[in-house]
Amino acid sequence: MFKNLLKLIIIAPLLMATTCDDDDKFEENTLIYNVYKARVSPESSFSINDTIWISGKISSNAFDESANDSIFIDSPEVDDFSIYKFIEPTAVSNCKDAIDAFELITKEGAFSFSSSCENATLFALPELENNGSNYSYQIGLKPNVIGDFVISWRNGILQNTTRNEFIVNDYPIENHPNSIGFNSCGNPSWRDLNESDKEYYFSIE
Repeated sequence: MFKNLLKLIIIAPLLMATTCDDDDKFEENTLIYNVYKARVSPESSFSINDTIWISGKISSNAFDESANDSIFIDSPEVDDFSIYKFIEPTAVSNCKDAIDAFELITKEGAFSFSSSCENATLFALPELENNGSNYSYQIGLKPNVIGDFVISWRNGILQNTTRNEFIVNDYPIENHPNSIGFNSCGNPSWRDLNESDKEYYFSIE
Protein backbone atom coordinates (compact mmCIF):
# COMPACT_ATOMS: atom_id res chain seq x y z
CA MET A 1 0.00 0.00 0.00
CA PHE A 2 2.81 2.40 0.96
CA LYS A 3 4.73 1.58 -2.24
CA ASN A 4 1.67 2.32 -4.40
CA LEU A 5 1.09 5.61 -2.58
CA LEU A 6 4.73 6.57 -3.05
CA LYS A 7 4.50 5.85 -6.80
CA LEU A 8 1.39 8.04 -7.03
CA ILE A 9 3.15 10.93 -5.24
CA ILE A 10 6.09 10.71 -7.64
CA ILE A 11 4.04 10.35 -10.84
CA ALA A 12 1.35 12.96 -10.06
CA PRO A 13 3.52 16.08 -10.60
CA LEU A 14 4.75 14.65 -13.91
CA LEU A 15 1.19 14.10 -15.06
CA MET A 16 0.22 17.62 -14.01
CA ALA A 17 3.20 19.11 -15.87
CA THR A 18 2.31 17.20 -19.02
CA THR A 19 -1.29 18.32 -18.78
CA CYS A 20 -0.26 21.97 -18.35
CA ASP A 21 2.06 21.76 -21.35
CA ASP A 22 -0.73 20.28 -23.45
CA ASP A 23 -3.09 23.05 -22.30
CA ASP A 24 -0.56 25.73 -23.29
CA LYS A 25 -0.13 24.19 -26.74
CA PHE A 26 -3.90 23.97 -27.14
CA GLU A 27 -4.34 27.64 -26.19
CA GLU A 28 -1.65 28.68 -28.69
CA ASN A 29 -3.28 26.67 -31.46
CA THR A 30 -6.66 28.34 -30.92
CA LEU A 31 -5.33 31.85 -31.69
CA ILE A 32 -5.51 33.18 -35.24
CA TYR A 33 -3.21 36.17 -35.70
CA ASN A 34 -3.64 38.99 -38.18
CA VAL A 35 -1.02 39.77 -40.84
CA TYR A 36 1.10 42.90 -41.02
CA LYS A 37 0.20 45.53 -43.60
CA ALA A 38 3.40 47.18 -44.80
CA ARG A 39 4.22 50.19 -46.94
CA VAL A 40 7.44 51.67 -48.41
CA SER A 41 8.16 55.27 -49.45
CA PRO A 42 6.48 55.35 -52.89
CA GLU A 43 9.36 56.15 -55.22
CA SER A 44 11.29 54.05 -57.72
CA SER A 45 14.49 56.07 -57.30
CA PHE A 46 16.16 57.76 -54.33
CA SER A 47 19.34 59.75 -53.86
CA ILE A 48 22.15 58.83 -51.51
CA ASN A 49 20.90 61.55 -49.12
CA ASP A 50 17.30 60.29 -48.92
CA THR A 51 15.69 58.06 -46.30
CA ILE A 52 13.46 55.19 -47.41
CA TRP A 53 10.77 54.60 -44.81
CA ILE A 54 9.28 51.18 -44.16
CA SER A 55 6.14 51.16 -42.02
CA GLY A 56 4.02 48.30 -40.78
CA LYS A 57 0.83 47.90 -38.78
CA ILE A 58 -1.04 44.96 -37.26
CA SER A 59 -4.15 44.68 -35.10
CA SER A 60 -3.57 44.32 -31.37
CA ASN A 61 -6.26 41.63 -31.31
CA ALA A 62 -6.18 38.00 -32.35
CA PHE A 63 -9.15 35.68 -32.84
CA ASP A 64 -9.50 33.02 -30.16
CA GLU A 65 -11.29 30.06 -31.72
CA SER A 66 -11.99 28.45 -28.36
CA ALA A 67 -13.84 31.56 -27.15
CA ASN A 68 -15.15 32.52 -30.61
CA ASP A 69 -14.09 36.08 -29.92
CA SER A 70 -11.20 38.51 -30.37
CA ILE A 71 -8.77 39.03 -27.51
CA PHE A 72 -6.00 41.57 -26.86
CA ILE A 73 -2.44 40.39 -27.55
CA ASP A 74 0.22 41.89 -25.29
CA SER A 75 3.13 40.21 -27.14
CA PRO A 76 2.64 40.69 -30.89
CA GLU A 77 4.46 38.66 -33.50
CA VAL A 78 7.33 40.37 -35.33
CA ASP A 79 7.24 41.40 -38.97
CA ASP A 80 10.22 40.03 -40.88
CA PHE A 81 11.53 41.22 -44.21
CA SER A 82 14.84 41.04 -46.06
CA ILE A 83 16.92 43.58 -47.97
CA TYR A 84 19.00 42.66 -51.03
CA LYS A 85 21.12 44.45 -53.63
CA PHE A 86 20.92 43.29 -57.24
CA ILE A 87 24.14 41.83 -58.62
CA GLU A 88 25.39 40.48 -61.92
CA PRO A 89 23.21 37.35 -62.20
CA THR A 90 24.81 33.99 -61.54
CA ALA A 91 23.32 30.64 -62.50
CA VAL A 92 21.15 30.66 -59.37
CA SER A 93 20.76 34.21 -58.00
CA ASN A 94 20.52 37.85 -58.96
CA CYS A 95 20.58 39.67 -55.61
CA LYS A 96 22.62 39.45 -52.42
CA ASP A 97 22.03 40.31 -48.75
CA ALA A 98 22.59 44.04 -48.28
CA ILE A 99 21.48 45.42 -44.92
CA ASP A 100 25.01 46.82 -44.58
CA ALA A 101 24.29 49.10 -47.57
CA PHE A 102 22.11 51.22 -45.27
CA GLU A 103 22.14 52.98 -41.95
CA LEU A 104 19.05 51.93 -40.01
CA ILE A 105 16.99 54.39 -37.96
CA THR A 106 13.59 54.15 -36.26
CA LYS A 107 10.62 56.42 -35.59
CA GLU A 108 8.43 53.77 -34.00
CA GLY A 109 9.28 50.39 -32.56
CA ALA A 110 12.66 48.70 -32.81
CA PHE A 111 14.35 45.94 -34.78
CA SER A 112 16.67 42.98 -34.45
CA PHE A 113 18.61 40.84 -36.90
CA SER A 114 18.10 37.24 -37.96
CA SER A 115 20.70 34.89 -36.49
CA SER A 116 20.68 32.83 -39.70
CA CYS A 117 21.81 35.81 -41.84
CA GLU A 118 22.23 39.13 -40.05
CA ASN A 119 22.93 41.00 -43.28
CA ALA A 120 19.71 39.86 -44.99
CA THR A 121 16.74 39.73 -42.62
CA LEU A 122 15.30 42.23 -40.15
CA PHE A 123 12.72 41.52 -37.46
CA ALA A 124 10.56 44.61 -36.92
CA LEU A 125 9.45 44.91 -33.29
CA PRO A 126 6.33 47.10 -33.13
CA GLU A 127 5.01 49.27 -30.32
CA LEU A 128 1.41 49.70 -29.21
CA GLU A 129 -0.26 52.80 -30.63
CA ASN A 130 -1.88 55.31 -28.27
CA ASN A 131 -5.39 54.16 -29.17
CA GLY A 132 -4.48 50.58 -28.26
CA SER A 133 -6.04 49.11 -31.40
CA ASN A 134 -2.85 48.46 -33.39
CA TYR A 135 0.85 47.77 -33.11
CA SER A 136 3.08 49.64 -35.56
CA TYR A 137 6.67 50.30 -36.54
CA GLN A 138 8.60 52.73 -38.76
CA ILE A 139 12.12 51.86 -39.86
CA GLY A 140 14.21 54.15 -42.06
CA LEU A 141 16.93 53.12 -44.51
CA LYS A 142 19.63 55.73 -45.15
CA PRO A 143 21.65 54.45 -48.15
CA ASN A 144 25.44 54.56 -48.28
CA VAL A 145 25.94 52.96 -51.73
CA ILE A 146 24.23 53.29 -55.10
CA GLY A 147 22.58 50.41 -56.96
CA ASP A 148 19.30 48.55 -57.41
CA PHE A 149 17.64 46.99 -54.37
CA VAL A 150 14.66 44.92 -53.30
CA ILE A 151 12.85 44.54 -49.97
CA SER A 152 11.12 41.17 -49.63
CA TRP A 153 8.51 40.28 -47.00
CA ARG A 154 8.01 36.80 -45.65
CA ASN A 155 4.34 37.05 -44.68
CA GLY A 156 3.37 40.73 -44.57
CA ILE A 157 0.99 42.28 -47.10
CA LEU A 158 2.73 44.99 -49.13
CA GLN A 159 0.21 47.78 -49.71
CA ASN A 160 2.12 49.77 -52.33
CA THR A 161 0.13 49.49 -55.56
CA THR A 162 3.26 50.21 -57.64
CA ARG A 163 6.23 47.98 -56.84
CA ASN A 164 8.60 48.98 -59.68
CA GLU A 165 8.95 45.46 -61.06
CA PHE A 166 10.70 46.78 -64.17
CA ILE A 167 13.93 46.94 -62.15
CA VAL A 168 14.22 43.17 -61.76
CA ASN A 169 13.85 42.68 -65.53
CA ASP A 170 17.44 43.84 -65.96
CA TYR A 171 18.74 40.88 -63.93
CA PRO A 172 17.54 37.60 -65.54
CA ILE A 173 18.76 34.34 -64.00
CA GLU A 174 19.87 31.72 -66.51
CA ASN A 175 18.71 28.64 -64.59
CA HIS A 176 15.62 30.24 -63.05
CA PRO A 177 13.83 32.32 -65.67
CA ASN A 178 11.12 34.70 -64.48
CA SER A 179 12.33 34.36 -60.90
CA ILE A 180 14.10 36.41 -58.31
CA GLY A 181 16.98 34.56 -56.68
CA PHE A 182 18.00 35.62 -53.18
CA ASN A 183 21.53 34.95 -51.93
CA SER A 184 21.27 35.11 -48.14
CA CYS A 185 24.77 34.66 -46.69
CA GLY A 186 25.53 32.07 -49.39
CA ASN A 187 22.17 30.26 -49.20
CA PRO A 188 20.01 30.64 -52.32
CA SER A 189 16.21 30.76 -52.46
CA TRP A 190 13.75 31.78 -55.15
CA ARG A 191 10.36 33.31 -55.78
CA ASP A 192 8.36 33.21 -58.99
CA LEU A 193 7.86 36.78 -60.18
CA ASN A 194 4.38 35.95 -61.46
CA GLU A 195 3.23 34.58 -58.12
CA SER A 196 4.69 36.97 -55.57
CA ASP A 197 3.55 40.48 -54.63
CA LYS A 198 5.76 40.74 -51.54
CA GLU A 199 8.73 42.53 -53.14
CA TYR A 200 9.37 46.26 -53.46
CA TYR A 201 12.07 47.39 -55.89
CA PHE A 202 13.96 50.68 -55.92
CA SER A 203 17.19 52.31 -57.07
CA ILE A 204 19.73 54.48 -55.28
CA GLU A 205 21.45 56.98 -57.57
